Amino acid sequence: MKREEKNTQTRRKIIDSALREFSEKTYGEASLNTICSEGDLSKGIIYHYFKDKDELYLACVAQCYDALTAYLDGVVTAKNVPLEQGLASYFDARIHFFAEHPLYLGVFCSTILTPPAHLLPALDPITAAFDAQVISVLTALLQSATLCPGITVEDVVTVFREYQDFVNARFQMKRFDENTLKEHEEHCRRSLRILLYGVIARKE
Repeated sequence: MKREEKNTQTRRKIIDSALREFSEKTYGEASLNTICSEGDLSKGIIYHYFKDKDELYLACVAQCYDALTAYLDGVVTAKNVPLEQGLASYFDARIHFFAEHPLYLGVFCSTILTPPAHLLPALDPITAAFDAQVISVLTALLQSATLCPGITVEDVVTVFREYQDFVNARFQMKRFDENTLKEHEEHCRRSLRILLYGVIARKE
C-alpha cells in the first residue's frame, strides 16, 4: 500500500471515531481517550495527523457541513417553485440528510446550539457556505412572493435568522436525536410561516 493511501485511510479512521464521539457528546464532554479506545488508535497517531482536540473537532465539523451543503445543493430547487412547496422541500431535505447520516446530526447541532466559545472564529468560515445557502434558498423563494410595501427580501431574511436564533436557544438544553431534529425543524418552519403570513386571519 502506498504511503499516501495509508495516510488517507488512517486519517479516515481517526475522523470516523471522532465523529462518533462528537456526535454523541458536546465538545466539552468528548474525550480523545474515548476516540482512541473506540477507534483502536493511539494518541500518538492522532497527534501525528491533528495538532489537538480542537483541530480534530473542526475537521469533523468541516466534513459534516461540506456533505450537508453538497447534498442540499443537489436536491433543493428554489427557483420557480411555490413558496410553501419550496419551504417544505428544504426542511424535509435537511431531515432526510441527517436520517441518512446520523453521525453528522450531533456535530451539526453542537455547532448551532452549544459551539465551543473559543472556536467560534474558526467555525465561521467552515459554516459560511451553508449559511450562504440558507440565505440563497430563502431569497430565491421570496422572489416569487409579493411582499408588503416597505418590506424587502433582505428584511425577511434578517428577521428569519433572528427567529432561528430564538428557536435554537429553546433547544440548547436538549439532547439531540432524530426526533428532536424533526421537532426543531418544525419549529423553524412554523416560525417562518408566522413571519411570512402572520397569525391573524383576515376577513374577506
